[in-house]
Amino acid sequence: MKFRLFYCLIAISVIIVGNCFAQSAPDSTEKITVLSKVSVTWKVETNFLDDGARYRALLTFKNNGDEPLPNAGWTFYFNYLGVIDKETVPSEVDISLINGDFYKLEPTDHFNGISPGEEFTIPFEAPGSKIKEGDAPAGLYFVDHASEETISISNAKVLPFTDEEQLKRGPGDNMSIPNAEWRFKKNASLTHMPVDKIGQIIPTPTSIKQGTGTFKLAKSIGIGYQPELKKEAQFLSNELSKVFNGEVKTIEGISSKNDIALLLDSDVQQSEAYELSITSEQITISGADKSGIFYGIQSLRGLLPPKTYQTPVSLIELDAQTIKDEPRFSYRGLHLDVARNFQSAATVKKLLDVMAFYKLNTFHFHLTDDEGWRLPVESLPELTEIGGRRGHTTEEQEHIIPSYGSGPNPEKSPGSGSYDRETFVELLRYAAERHIEVMPEIDVPGHARAAIVAMKSRYEQYKSEDKIGKANRYRLHEPEDSSQYRSVQNWDDNVINVCQASTYRFMETVIDEIIDMYAEAGAPLSTIHMGGDEVPHGAWEKSPACNDLIENDDDLDNVDDLPDYFFERIRKLLAERGLTMAGWEEIALDEGDDGSKPDPEFAGKVQPYVWANIWGSGTEDHAYKLANNGYEVVMSQASNFYFDLAYNNHPQEPGLYWAGFVRSQYPYEFIPFDLYKNAEQNVMGNPIPDDAFEDATKLTEEGRENILGLQGQLWSEKLISADRMEYMVMPRLFGLAERAWAQQPDWATIVDHNHRKKAMSKDWNEFANRLGQRELLRMDYFHNGMKYRLPPPGAVIESDTLKANSAFPGLTIRYTLDGSKPSVDSNEYTDPVVLEGDPVIKIRTFSSDGRGGRTVIINK
Repeated sequence: MKFRLFYCLIAISVIIVGNCFAQSAPDSTEKITVLSKVSVTWKVETNFLDDGARYRALLTFKNNGDEPLPNAGWTFYFNYLGVIDKETVPSEVDISLINGDFYKLEPTDHFNGISPGEEFTIPFEAPGSKIKEGDAPAGLYFVDHASEETISISNAKVLPFTDEEQLKRGPGDNMSIPNAEWRFKKNASLTHMPVDKIGQIIPTPTSIKQGTGTFKLAKSIGIGYQPELKKEAQFLSNELSKVFNGEVKTIEGISSKNDIALLLDSDVQQSEAYELSITSEQITISGADKSGIFYGIQSLRGLLPPKTYQTPVSLIELDAQTIKDEPRFSYRGLHLDVARNFQSAATVKKLLDVMAFYKLNTFHFHLTDDEGWRLPVESLPELTEIGGRRGHTTEEQEHIIPSYGSGPNPEKSPGSGSYDRETFVELLRYAAERHIEVMPEIDVPGHARAAIVAMKSRYEQYKSEDKIGKANRYRLHEPEDSSQYRSVQNWDDNVINVCQASTYRFMETVIDEIIDMYAEAGAPLSTIHMGGDEVPHGAWEKSPACNDLIENDDDLDNVDDLPDYFFERIRKLLAERGLTMAGWEEIALDEGDDGSKPDPEFAGKVQPYVWANIWGSGTEDHAYKLANNGYEVVMSQASNFYFDLAYNNHPQEPGLYWAGFVRSQYPYEFIPFDLYKNAEQNVMGNPIPDDAFEDATKLTEEGRENILGLQGQLWSEKLISADRMEYMVMPRLFGLAERAWAQQPDWATIVDHNHRKKAMSKDWNEFANRLGQRELLRMDYFHNGMKYRLPPPGAVIESDTLKANSAFPGLTIRYTLDGSKPSVDSNEYTDPVVLEGDPVIKIRTFSSDGRGGRTVIINK
């Protein structure tokens, strides 16, 4: 899960070069002024060391002030993914991993300072590779020792990636770097389709039968409804009132006088199914249940022209038709991590509205992790007061340390934030009104550092007051535990102790608080996700409490038995409250010979979310193994559904890439019941042999019944703003919604690879037109606009003629020939442009609201 292997490959080390001279120590005020004048640049020099096993980068400090930077009295802090190779660090500096991705750099006695105008360059080598601007050290700041004041580095720069050894992950990286010509060739198979030839609704309905005539929709209409559908009627009224800029009335009861009628229909058998009938006289939405009615309403909204979300209209004519529709999977989820970087309630509501519009029904709310605790627990306020805030600290008594570049100030940090009870309850209500169940995740026993630190602070406070009983009541750590371990995210203290009573008292308190908030909200709660992933080896090995438990429990032989022991206790605790336990796939897998043997103990009892299908890793069949062995599985494959991964390997494209890259069409192309058909190349772009999965587990008929559905994952290590979150999730969410709801496409069953790709490309062309001509235009104004990713255009110059295209036909492309950055006022590209002279060509994609994507430079 998350960027697992990636963390294990990274390190940092330092060698000093530069022109430095010893300086006398200035007073604190002068030193702070000097520190504030320091700029920092970072550059990757090569990823090809040791045949691609290591990389070298350069970190450069420049003194832009008038006074020398002193040789002592300060510490430089930063976040950087990986473990420093201290053997490569020279004597002039010392770099220490504090914890996680948080480092400090301190000058030693051999450091001579930096004179005004001079630079100090630190080359460093480390395992792995760095190919993106987003890989640079982040959250940079100095601390002046005398005043203890923090000085953030506002003048930081990443130098361009231009050479192959910077752009590639090593000699074995065979992925092309997406430049304008590469994109033009990729987009060449796409054609602009007439608007009447593309679908109007995403996800695609099961069947659409065209009728004759049109229905005139205006604000004067009335919405009739059965009494039990009052909330759904009011929802439709609210949405249509925005379209017409005037109230659309609702009327209890169904009659021929209703312009729109909402009614439950026992003839519609499948849960969430609906029928939408439009005639010249009336619109009728019938469904098997309230959810079906709601999704029929969403399809009706999908038929409205996208422009109605921009400017209110007075009349809309809808073609007569009958739509019959039902979901392919009962579970259609989206996961959002707010622990690594926080997202406001307003941002979450916006995401819930998008989910509801595209018929996703489960919001997996990742509320806790090593780097943050966001869930309100009134009896344990320390969880959010301390565990929910990040900033500079050496003691972590008031907040936890910075992570992922969150910086020194806990009050102005994307790493700080939490929901109070009122806000959280309101989010639950908001989701329930949109027929979305919120599944909370409390990640334990690993990934629990924020909670551990918060409860440790509580422990120390009550201990200092000589209240030992209170101090120990909710303690998650064991003071006498000397176990040593390092998680894949480089934490050495992020695992709760599962052998002490206080841990289970804590868990019970948190779970009961969750249940109580859901009850107050009147929101459904069937499942709590308990994480369960990435517990590092070495945890609990030197815990007196665990040694005592193992010695006295006949069912326990060693610490390897403790995860199952813990999860069985938690499972029973949840079952007593009528709840199901979910977790990442690790909770359902035994170590076995290869770490991928289904654990028979939890089959049919816990719900695993399977993520680890990295092509070429040998883990691709985990979902099928578990489903075949009785586990109800949610497919959450990193290769297609990890929306925090970068869209591609362009150095300016944000996101992680430990499991490869997830292009916009990858969720759309996913084949749940024969996922090996999705395997074309491994993470390095090398072809996967045709016989690679001959011995892999195949999904049985019984196993197929255990595939609950699909879920997209949005981890937030790099999501420092709401805009970035929207960029990463959109437009990939469209493909997720299509595969989770729409029936299996014909191309998914084609055996021949080339024939399947051809058929799939044809369908994708229509879907891409739907996005470019309808859905992305809708998203420009939907819920005040979504800042989705605008794909850079493709372009070539042939015979002195500029030719350009888009990944989503219908999006606007603008260009300039004088080297200026294209704006909304620049020339629109509609046809090939004949070039004269020696122009400097720049092109850019624009949304309908004038937002521009990344500028592309074309060399003639």
